Amino acid sequence: MRKDEQVKVVCQALKARGEIEDFEYDHFKTKGAVPPPFAIYRRVAKDNTPGDDVVYHHGAGVDLELYAETPEDMAELMAAAEALLDGAELFYQLTADTVYIESEDFYESLYEL
Repeated sequence: MRKDEQVKVVCQALKARGEIEDFEYDHFKTKGAVPPPFAIYRRVAKDNTPGDDVVYHHGAGVDLELYAETPEDMAELMAAAEALLDGAELFYQLTADTVYIESEDFYESLYEL
């Protein structure tokens, strides 16, 4: 299974458990706002890994963005997401501190896989 498909399964589990309201690939297509907590995932380009002058590993990656209304809600969402990512044996890295998006009045955390 491709990494983006694995991350989609993680998002489905977060939704089924009531951890997020919804999730989507890249962006929501609806005109109405989706209330936090929610998740966005997308495929991203990564550098290939060389080996013996050939591509040893193709650099396909996935970003997972989590959104929540409060720092406390974000901490709970991150713990749930990390437990599911660990269970799926996916390597991930939190790429920055959780940030407040003033124009939207919620918080964002970004994971790279």
